[in-house]
Amino acid sequence: MTVHRPQPLPDRPAASRGRPPDPHRLRVRRPADFLAVIPYLLGFHPEESLVVVLCRRGRVLLTARLDLPRPADAPGVAAQVRQLTTQHGVDALVLVGYGDDQGATRATLEQVRTGVVGAVPVREVVLVSRARWWSLSCTSGCCPAGGAVFDPDAHPLAAEAVYRGLVAGRSRAALVELVGGPGPDALPRLRGLVGLARSRWAGVDRPTAAAALAAAVEAAVAGGGAVDEEVAVRLAVLGLDLAVRDVGWALMSRSAAEGHQRLWAQVVAVAPPEVASAPVALLGAAAWIGGNGALLNCCVERLERDDPGCTLGHLLAELSERALPPSLWDEMVGGLRAEVGAVAGVPGLH
Repeated sequence: MTVHRPQPLPDRPAASRGRPPDPHRLRVRRPADFLAVIPYLLGFHPEESLVVVLCRRGRVLLTARLDLPRPADAPGVAAQVRQLTTQHGVDALVLVGYGDDQGATRATLEQVRTGVVGAVPVREVVLVSRARWWSLSCTSGCCPAGGAVFDPDAHPLAAEAVYRGLVAGRSRAALVELVGGPGPDALPRLRGLVGLARSRWAGVDRPTAAAALAAAVEAAVAGGGAVDEEVAVRLAVLGLDLAVRDVGWALMSRSAAEGHQRLWAQVVAVAPPEVASAPVALLGAAAWIGGNGALLNCCVERLERDDPGCTLGHLLAELSERALPPSLWDEMVGGLRAEVGAVAGVPGLH
């Protein structure tokens, strides 16, 4: 189960007195409203998925998604949901199942709902199948037997979410493609650039390499995250030294997370597999810091597949699994910068 927090400030609590209202807050009252905003909570439009929206004091705290389980596997999923409700002090949840097989999806939803009874109130259970939806919580007969037509993009809340700066990709597959790296046709040319970069930096000491990466990253983020192909390949090669890679991590901040995401996405796009682990890990780190849980999870999955020994990948997997908030970055970044600066020989890292 992958857990997403509301974008783009995934750890924001309910607004306290004296604080300005959250500019990204959307008011949800009906099942159709939830269906309109779920893609913006996840970062993509779900298909063949079970989505669990966990709430506290009337606000969405977490959104969890997993591939739609079989009805027989639903009790185990319910146990995971109960664990999340306890861990995060959730006081209500919404279950939404997306599946072309209406009968199997309905059975899964009913099994999960039964499994969480007593742990937390289930506010709504919604089945989405073949462009229609049904409320399984409806007992008054108000819902059409044939389901209600489902078009999340046409809902007013979808337009409001876009206006407020929230993003939903067309599918999770598009995010997987984003972190997949270059296609096979581009690899010979890109490997030539990697070879040139390796030759250029082979005899350079670590502090010089770390300073070069830091300068390139800071310039790119200041310019909106854009880099040309040569710089992108250079960053991938410099990241082969893990201490130098961690300089890129330590330079991140929550306010500039989107710029770091754009930068490292461009590096991933041109990095052949043999130099891709550091860029993918740094993209995942920027995604976590910026509250993009969907992108974080895609990076984690690629690292688990292609470089299971990547230590930063292990940390990102733990952050995702435990649904730890980006606010944790504010607590850990000072110590990380001091440690990384000392190891990489960049004492002025900030």
